[in-house]
Amino acid sequence: MFMNRNCLTALLSIVAMVIISACPTRAAAATVAEVNGEEISESEFIETLKNRYGYIVLQSMIEALAIRQEADERGIVIAPEQVNARYQQAQQQIVNRTRSSGPPDEVFAAWLAQQHINAEVFRERIELQMMLEAMVGDKAKVSEEELRGYYDSHQADLQRPEAMKISHVCVTTPEKAEEIRSDIVAGRITFAEAARRYSIDPYGRDNEGLIGFVVRGEDPLQQAAFQLTQDGEISPVIHTQMGYHILRREAYQEQATPPFEEIREELKKHLSQAKLMQLADEMRQAILRTAQVNQHIQFPSPTQVSSSVAAP
Repeated sequence: MFMNRNCLTALLSIVAMVIISACPTRAAAATVAEVNGEEISESEFIETLKNRYGYIVLQSMIEALAIRQEADERGIVIAPEQVNARYQQAQQQIVNRTRSSGPPDEVFAAWLAQQHINAEVFRERIELQMMLEAMVGDKAKVSEEELRGYYDSHQADLQRPEAMKISHVCVTTPEKAEEIRSDIVAGRITFAEAARRYSIDPYGRDNEGLIGFVVRGEDPLQQAAFQLTQDGEISPVIHTQMGYHILRREAYQEQATPPFEEIREELKKHLSQAKLMQLADEMRQAILRTAQVNQHIQFPSPTQVSSSVAAP
């Protein structure tokens, strides 16, 4: 993304609204809080916000406006439908990555809260990033020579670890897990159907229970996966923090560097995305360098943000 102030963005948006909407005719004695009977006035509150975060807020606003102006000048328009599609794609990726058992909307809301941003800020960030990417255009394409050169020079980095591809059904009680396992082993229900009907893992439920590849480790699920010796083998019931699992081995992957043709498309996608992000950031910096900015308000030097709101 074009900004790296993840944890401050939502807060700074609020700060900007408070500063801009503060009305000079409003009573200066308005109180925003009381601590042991002692008042914190609205004017003190706004002044503190300006002193601590005003510089960063204004720079963020300047940056966003400059990018939008450049997009307008180039005739670049990102349709709301495009932003929505990218937003939903990002949301789904985040939900899948967190692997929480809760409803997808709640999982995504929790992720936003952890990043100290809200949906509106996340959507705007996506839109501005898409503008920058449109400015870059075809420059982010990766040639066959670049692909082959990266593959040849990154053999160690591209090496796949020993891993086990597994699927699972996860439920909340050991009794239910044992019952489901018995039905699977007896052939009364397929593993995929059991995952669809009973699993509390939303990703697995929609993908016939598939987890994907797991590597060796100390987690009970990892240990159980590597105790399976044949494809299709069903594990005993396993307990983790998420719940009670039944595993099925799908495939075993040896530690090795895959052939170029096998990972060519995956590698192309990875390098293209990395190149696009780099070029988009360079475009952002170029826009800011050439923008004529006249700042009519001065702030104290930016303060060190406390670790409680520092970017992860």
